[in-house]
Amino acid sequence: MDATTPRKARARATVPAIAPTTYDDFRQPVDRLCDGIPMLVDLDHGGETLERRFLDFAAGAVYALSGHIERIAPHAYLLMPRGVELPPEDVHHLREQHLASRHAPAPGISVRRF
Repeated sequence: MDATTPRKARARATVPAIAPTTYDDFRQPVDRLCDGIPMLVDLDHGGETLERRFLDFAAGAVYALSGHIERIAPHAYLLMPRGVELPPEDVHHLREQHLASRHAPAPGISVRRF
């Protein structure tokens, strides 16, 4: 089995959420990603310019770490490190929670760690 082949789930974790409002807030989700922790980033209150800057910043980090970004709702993004899978039903649940609340980041949900 090579490094790109997912392994069986061994533990469960939660997805922390952050709602950055300044460029200085971008470091936390990327630091978590570097540690192998997925992160939900809610950009509802940051404005279009902040969202664009964050996506540029996060795209570079995700690429360098072989992870991926998934847009789960307007202005809400899931940063996933390599080797972590979020089941589709949990993505749907997270999306629905985010769209229902719109005023605060959704609480953490379970992910499978490989």
